[in-house]
Amino acid sequence: MRAAALLLAAAACSSPAAKPATPPAPAGGSSAPGDAPSASDEEKLAAIQKAMNELDEAVQGCWAMAATDRFDIEGDVKAQIDIGSPAGTTATVLEDTTRARRLSDCVVAVLQGYPWAPPLYGQSIQLPFRFRAPSGQNVIDRKLVAWNGQGNKAVSLAVLIDDANTGNDAASLVEVALRAGGSLGMRTATRTELWYFLGPATVAAVGRQGKQQVAAGDMAYVPKGGARDIIAGAADVHAVLVILPGGKEGAARAGALPTPPLDAVLSAPVGATILRASAAKTFGPATIYAEPSITNDRSFAAEILQLKAGTTVSEHVHAGETELLYVLAGAGTMTIAGTQLAITSTSVVQVPPNTKHAFTASADVTALQIYTPAGPEQRFKNPPKP
Repeated sequence: MRAAALLLAAAACSSPAAKPATPPAPAGGSSAPGDAPSASDEEKLAAIQKAMNELDEAVQGCWAMAATDRFDIEGDVKAQIDIGSPAGTTATVLEDTTRARRLSDCVVAVLQGYPWAPPLYGQSIQLPFRFRAPSGQNVIDRKLVAWNGQGNKAVSLAVLIDDANTGNDAASLVEVALRAGGSLGMRTATRTELWYFLGPATVAAVGRQGKQQVAAGDMAYVPKGGARDIIAGAADVHAVLVILPGGKEGAARAGALPTPPLDAVLSAPVGATILRASAAKTFGPATIYAEPSITNDRSFAAEILQLKAGTTVSEHVHAGETELLYVLAGAGTMTIAGTQLAITSTSVVQVPPNTKHAFTASADVTALQIYTPAGPEQRFKNPPKP
């Protein structure tokens, strides 16, 4: 649908260097040509109804974009649209009870970019849009998540999952982009951290551990109270940071790392344990990097999950564990508490405890999978007998 394409073009942020695109500049209102016959009221009403039907998907997509910040957005947005020629429409928000600026700005961009039908040229109309908040959010598209940085923006952060946008504080998921030649600085982990590297980097610690090189696909585990630095070489570094437990990551949304710089210490703190892809063991579809027997930490387990197209994971429940997925490739349909949700190569997913869920892969899937606390990963080692 063209309206949905307009939403993505106007509002999606695809990289840390990108900024939200500027909506098309108004070219000034224009009426239908003087010798054109006037449209009837029936034609105008039909054009408005057609527009409302076609705009629905794109405007709901605006909610999905705004909900990457917080899921509890609800209320009404009423807009006035002054319709000129296809390139000359302007939209103004008359009322916004959602108090979500990203949402209302996106609605304006969609309305100004929509190809209004000729019977409405020269007309001024008002349209209401109503939004209702769910009880939580399970799937977020990374393309819609805003990137934020501070200072010279050598470091940019995108908060993918936290308590604010899911209603689940078990874990937070943050994507980190570090410019070539940059460094995060030696920082203290105030919570447990798991890093998954999407490209090569250097992980540094204080004392004997020194610097360790990591490749794409490696992970690094930093216990609470540990210290680490991430350093980029000749290329930018991208990594997925899992923080346990989670919370509302306000500092990260403002572009600041949620970890303080390391103060002077008398003895070197614990550094990072590198969990290399080459050392991870594969059990069926899961290659397990971290579990309590490896990290001596029962708060989480981490693996890379690979599913062939057509694979179905039957409905099941994790009684006390939250499941997180950062999809690296593939597509499918996840059913969570009876609702079917499309999964793509840019999806992140969180499934709270005691929630029924199932999955069917429509294309080969590769995903980073986290359980917190650990436990469900053991089923890959001991699959049920047929």
